[in-house]
Amino acid sequence: MQLETLLGLGISLIFIALLVFVYLKKAERDEKYIGWKLIGCFLLGTFTFRLETWVLPVGIAIFFIFILPKVRVNKQAKQLAAFIGAASFLSGILFSYSVEAYYEQIIHVKASTQNAFEMKFYEEYEKVKSALDPEGELAINNLELSFDKDGMIRQLNYEVYYYKYDRSMNAWIEMADGQYKIIPHVITEETDMMVNQNYISTPGIYFQALDLHGLKEMVPDGDMYYTSFTNSGELSLEDEKSTLWDIVKSGIQKHAVETVSKDEDAPIHSPYQISITSMKEDAGTNTYLGDQHRFFTISPELFN
Repeated sequence: MQLETLLGLGISLIFIALLVFVYLKKAERDEKYIGWKLIGCFLLGTFTFRLETWVLPVGIAIFFIFILPKVRVNKQAKQLAAFIGAASFLSGILFSYSVEAYYEQIIHVKASTQNAFEMKFYEEYEKVKSALDPEGELAINNLELSFDKDGMIRQLNYEVYYYKYDRSMNAWIEMADGQYKIIPHVITEETDMMVNQNYISTPGIYFQALDLHGLKEMVPDGDMYYTSFTNSGELSLEDEKSTLWDIVKSGIQKHAVETVSKDEDAPIHSPYQISITSMKEDAGTNTYLGDQHRFFTISPELFN
């Protein structure tokens, strides 16, 4: 059983004990059904109304405005019971925020290198995974990796979804100054779980594919590169500068020309894809212009 579950149970038992104390020491038990009436006052004190992100303790207000003025017997006991209920509600909110704050502590992990050509991506991914300590695999979304012609990383970030102690979590990972900054978040609403076409449930396959022959062997000539992962199951070559490659154990091979359809509308099916876009620097405007776009399919033999 989780520590937070035990703490929550302990807090609940404290409020139950306080309610029993009120019944035994403060209430005149000559009143009929006084025990049930105290329980009712307690539950009314816990009653709330949610207005968007605000949780309003309307129960205690109802008790003091409409019920307490009419009470003639055991007024103090019923008032205490309602207060205990309201305190129970407030402690629940504080406890919930405390648990979230515990799980949402920012984590920093040192990166082994800031050079994409030297980086072992799977080992770096395992560092992040170990720091988050999830139940099972991470699922990643919106990976963005950019680096220059020397391999120096300009941007590396992505989002992950995972479970920890039966809680739905996500985290934003960003590399800066040679460290990964990991910002976890407890998912409290179903709407927080973003559904995205580029949701990668087996990221280890992609990172191992990058490491197999090295990222440097995968890029064409260029001044800047952008890398992303997709799992859409199909892709289309947009123009003559878009090429298809296969990552296999023996090396990186250009996809056989005869197997690539000339019809741009005919998709090529592949469940795991890595795309790399190369950019050329325009010296006149000091900007980068798109040049080549390489798609890489990951051979099923790498999964075994």
